[in-house]
Amino acid sequence: MWASLGFRESPYNTNPLLPRAEDIDLLVGRDNEATELCTQLGTSAGGVLVLSGTPGVGKTSFFNVQQYRLENDLAPFGPKLLAARTLCPVQPTDDLKRLALRAVDSLYRSIDAWCALNAKPVPKQIKEIGEWLAGTGTSAFSLGISVLGCGGSVGRTAQLPKASDASFEAIADALAAMSSEVVTTLGFQSAVIALDNLENLSDEQLGSMLISFRDTLFSIANVWWVLIGQSGLGSLIQSLDPRVFERTTGSGIEIRPIEIGELHEAIAIRVSRFHNSKGGKSPLTEETHKRLYEASFGEMRFVLKYSNSICAKFVESVRDQVLKTPAIKVVQNTPGFKKTFDTAFNASIGQMLINQQLAHPQAASYLRKIVESELKGLYLNAKEMAVLEAIGKAGQARASDFKSFPVRSMQDFSSNYLTKLHKQNLLTRKQEGRTVTYRLRGIAQLSHTFGLLA
Repeated sequence: MWASLGFRESPYNTNPLLPRAEDIDLLVGRDNEATELCTQLGTSAGGVLVLSGTPGVGKTSFFNVQQYRLENDLAPFGPKLLAARTLCPVQPTDDLKRLALRAVDSLYRSIDAWCALNAKPVPKQIKEIGEWLAGTGTSAFSLGISVLGCGGSVGRTAQLPKASDASFEAIADALAAMSSEVVTTLGFQSAVIALDNLENLSDEQLGSMLISFRDTLFSIANVWWVLIGQSGLGSLIQSLDPRVFERTTGSGIEIRPIEIGELHEAIAIRVSRFHNSKGGKSPLTEETHKRLYEASFGEMRFVLKYSNSICAKFVESVRDQVLKTPAIKVVQNTPGFKKTFDTAFNASIGQMLINQQLAHPQAASYLRKIVESELKGLYLNAKEMAVLEAIGKAGQARASDFKSFPVRSMQDFSSNYLTKLHKQNLLTRKQEGRTVTYRLRGIAQLSHTFGLLA
């Protein structure tokens, strides 16, 4: 599809940037956050750091680019860290031990990937821990751990049982052994383990995890734990477990939406990289990008996703029109059909684009069709639509505002509307301590703007 629009690949790819050289130039802005992150990571050889922001704002991309810069001495300051090439996803069904073992596996995979990229052998003890995790090596074995400190190192021996039988202390021993090798053998100051999507845990689950990890895994030397979640994660941790919050560096880093000018710059960089010709333009106008930016309150991923969808709907529409023309119908099922179709299709694309771009009114009409289709697919009832429309008019809502909405009670509003609609990605959720505020997000905001909720 993208070749017909003049691109080698989509300039609207929604995948997060990775910790690799070819991605670092795609990150735009974030200078203040980068300074904050690198400074905080330089305050000690390990600890806990909170990184939060609304869904789709670019937390993972920002973090991955900064990791790569620190790992490869491309940052102006900050420690030399082994990047977490594999983030550790948090699932709502996780028990604490499974999550702890996944964190060990995440660090192992990061080490293995770095060694492969740099043609280095995986240190023997780390390789054995990888086999232990996979259940392919000795069911139990001893490992030596060097506890690094200001005055040198202190060695001790720990016994690892089978992974399925391992206690938190044993899992901590495995991590300590790996972090020691990262420092002494691979030459880094610390390793990074990133727990991603902490919003998947309930407050009770998050509290239990913090208590269990606090004096075991979070205490391991030369490991930075980066806790990634939605806005307000730092204040939530402070309310759930002040002792863990006291161990966090700073008060947490909040990744806020980029400015509209930075969005245009980011898309221009992607267009320059992926367009087949020098001086090529983005398929959509800045006006269309701005409309998506405003609907999502600056969510980069949302802008890219629906820009991609608009382009796909445009190409689909042109193909459908070309297929219905008499000149194409008469050559269907003949040997030269595809070539004839491609010629007619490319000519039609050129006629419909203005200065290489799809005009905003036409893009908006495709966007409305996309939003209508997705809204129907959610099968919302009339009451849910009315609540969304009321939130759109009010601008935001808290459970305690229930009297201003068409609901029975605060419990009804919270459980049957706010929580449910948030899970359907129709509301964005901002938490400060235990106070939660909701507002329309993305598709719901566009539905409100297009008058589809009334």
